[in-house]
Amino acid sequence: ETKQRYTLGKTEKLKSRKLIEQLFKTGKSFSNFPFRVVYNFTADENVQHAVQVGFSVSSKYFKRATDRNRIKRLMREGYRL
Repeated sequence: ETKQRYTLGKTEKLKSRKLIEQLFKTGKSFSNFPFRVVYNFTADENVQHAVQVGFSVSSKYFKRATDRNRIKRLMREGYRL
């Protein structure tokens, strides 16, 4: 019996400034308050993982940094599982 590992490793995180700028410039999006999902398909050979994710929370709707950090933490945990 093999145990599946649920991880959000370094290679799965979207950290490239170039890719993040490209995501917001040419990406498609949909929203379901309070979430807005922006996605883009790339054929970048430098990307190690097939799917990369990044999480951000708007300070317009969530004023306190502690609230924004908690929401990001919960989103990362939900994605990881």
